[in-house]
Amino acid sequence: MNIIKDCKIGKNTIIREPVNLYKCEIGDNCKIGGFVYIEEGVKIGNNCKIRPFTFIPTGVTIEDGVFIGPGVTFTNDKYPRAINPDDSLKGEEDWQLVKTLVKRGASIGAGATIMCGVTIGEFAVVGAGAVVTKDVPDRAVVVGNPARIIKEGVEW
Repeated sequence: MNIIKDCKIGKNTIIREPVNLYKCEIGDNCKIGGFVYIEEGVKIGNNCKIRPFTFIPTGVTIEDGVFIGPGVTFTNDKYPRAINPDDSLKGEEDWQLVKTLVKRGASIGAGATIMCGVTIGEFAVVGAGAVVTKDVPDRAVVVGNPARIIKEGVEW
């Protein structure tokens, strides 16, 4: 079952079941796989492909032509906690949103984790399983945990 609430979805975009999409924007000609969860305020450009089992929280912006492999997880909080020191449940006022940007033409491999506050450059490649903790330059290839550059200036 799809849950699609208050979303702006572009022309010729294909969304596979099941998904959870909330108050997000998805551009034209995108392909969204099943079991994808996209939160409020996320913006996805045109011609993107997002494979199954991906989580994209509030604060993430994905530009045109980006590929996101299966099982990719983005974060949006550097210090997540369920409760405050007084044991009260944390609320919206108790956390600071940290934004992330994935630039045009980037590719993120299966199972990668993208920590909040980073920018993944144009046509950069994040290898499968990488944990990205800092910015990735345009046209760089990063792999590992933490992700490190293994190639720069790659022409695709």
